[in-house]
Amino acid sequence: MAKKHTSVEVKLEAVLQVLDGKKSVIEAADDLGVHRDTVNNWVNAYKRKGEDGLKNPSSHRSPQTKNNNQKVRELEKKLKEKELENEILKKFQAFLKENE
Repeated sequence: MAKKHTSVEVKLEAVLQVLDGKKSVIEAADDLGVHRDTVNNWVNAYKRKGEDGLKNPSSHRSPQTKNNNQKVRELEKKLKEKELENEILKKFQAFLKENE
């Protein structure tokens, strides 16, 4: 089953309805099609950190982290290219030795 990512606004609405007593945790969970434990986690996170507790930490990485990940991918690609070049050169060198 694929994980559903719910927006902060939707989570906040559900949490506030639960905290205001307008809906039970089960009702809020049923309305959104999520497990009641998920709504309980949102409520607890909201109580601890406010609206920031409802944000998905993996969805808002810092630009520095994104840049670093891009650099790592580029360097890995260059490394593979250099390894391939070295293999080709080794084979060519062996070929030249055979034909001396």
